[in-house]
Amino acid sequence: MPSPPPPVPAPRSLSVSSLIFKCTDNEKKNFKDDIVTFNIGGHIYSTTYSTINENVDSQSLLALIISNRTTTSLDKNGHYFIDRDGTYFRYILNYFRDKKLFLPENFTELKQLCSEAKFYQIDRLVNEIENRLNTTNEQNKQLQIGLNFTLISNLNQGGKILTLIGPLKLIYLFHIEPIGRQFLKTISNFNDPTNISCQCTFPVDDKLISCQPFDQLQRIVLAKQARKMGMAVSYCDDYFYIPIERQIMLRDELAQLLLNKYNGKLLHTNITYEKKSNTDHDGSYTLVENWFIPNISIIKCLETNGIMNQDGNIYSNTSMTD
Repeated sequence: MPSPPPPVPAPRSLSVSSLIFKCTDNEKKNFKDDIVTFNIGGHIYSTTYSTINENVDSQSLLALIISNRTTTSLDKNGHYFIDRDGTYFRYILNYFRDKKLFLPENFTELKQLCSEAKFYQIDRLVNEIENRLNTTNEQNKQLQIGLNFTLISNLNQGGKILTLIGPLKLIYLFHIEPIGRQFLKTISNFNDPTNISCQCTFPVDDKLISCQPFDQLQRIVLAKQARKMGMAVSYCDDYFYIPIERQIMLRDELAQLLLNKYNGKLLHTNITYEKKSNTDHDGSYTLVENWFIPNISIIKCLETNGIMNQDGNIYSNTSMTD
């Protein structure tokens, strides 16, 4: 009779503690000794000596502090105390860790952060923040240069736009048909539409914009060009019509477009009331608004429509304060 097989040993269970990496006493001591803690205006931050010493700038104030090359106070817990704004120090410390500056979207306190970086003597970080400040300042400057115009709408008709008074280029804000875009592109070769001031009206239920330049010579020249391209023109060459692809938007829709997409600013508002007759109790309320739109937003609109001048220049000398 064959002998029974030898018993198979049961699998050994592994305790959680046996899976934990065990440091030697020296390793624990070395790791503990590498930690440094700062108290920045009451905010506690911990990092390692190597993070401060081996990154960014060896001559930074933090590097000088932890190497005892300068003196600083200690708090009651033995942490290095620095009397600065602790909310900004998170970005300072993360710059040491990542060697890059990461900021939240729409961060608006670059000047304060730059002041902190200068205090901590981190030259590379100061340079990076100053470059961002210069870019932001240039963008803000561009937002102050643009076009002013007047918008008139009828409140009794749900805010129907009646009239737009300003540079002809502003009709790019509306959904003009290809022939209209081609017309504006053609005339821009000899006169920038930014420099053509006109009154644009919006006939009821018609997909047209009636444009009447204030300058008589411009009025005649543009009307002839419009007729040449097969567009509708008034009998006396007083104004021309630019077709649009859909019914004109209401005032609120245009206002949201200006504010949210094109960085527009509403400068002034006035409401007028007009009676049709002495016995008429239902008069007409008209909203008159003065708006400003930056040139860079006009460029954005032109790029959206695939239209630019050959030199790409649409800037005028008008500022928001003019």
